[in-house]
Amino acid sequence: MAKQKQKAVKPASGLALASEWPVYEVLLSRGWEQHGHLVTTLIARRSPRSGKVACGLLLVDLACLGVKSAQVQLAKDPAAYRDGIRKHALGIQPMAAADFDLVAKIVYTGIEYAANLGFKPDPIFAQAEALLSGADLDANTTPIPTGGEDGKPLYINGPNDNPQRIINTLLHTVGEGNFHYVIQGPAGDFALADDDFDDAIESQREV
Repeated sequence: MAKQKQKAVKPASGLALASEWPVYEVLLSRGWEQHGHLVTTLIARRSPRSGKVACGLLLVDLACLGVKSAQVQLAKDPAAYRDGIRKHALGIQPMAAADFDLVAKIVYTGIEYAANLGFKPDPIFAQAEALLSGADLDANTTPIPTGGEDGKPLYINGPNDNPQRIINTLLHTVGEGNFHYVIQGPAGDFALADDDFDDAIESQREV
């Protein structure tokens, strides 16, 4: 990955100003490096003048979908930040302080991997990206695992996913036999049986 510094896209929310604020805190979910695990990242920057804290919570699927969800918040002060999105983030997964460049590298690696599979990041990421301004993706040499343990894309559904659409996309971009999937939870009613799989493949051939 070429050495570069990421420049923020100016978001409609006004968080572009936060791209110039000092980094206040960066948290990363424990066990993030395990294949197939969803990665939770929290990036916060604090205004040296007003004390406001701009923060972004990103859920990254390194195995398939990239940035699955993104939330942003502009807290009036550190206390509001701690009681708001930070408390929510810690309720999702155990997290620990992390290197800013590493977290940026994880996020952009996930986005790039997902793009090659036909998936785009959550639209809110356009706002959260301002918080990654100045990150050097090559400053941290930690390898970022993508896909499943065998290197193939691994899709594990979430409660708000459309499994059929996602699997059809994978069939189109990487082809039959070149990815794995696990359907669980309420979406368990969706079961891509052999006949359905054949139909999905045929539908891609007809496109």
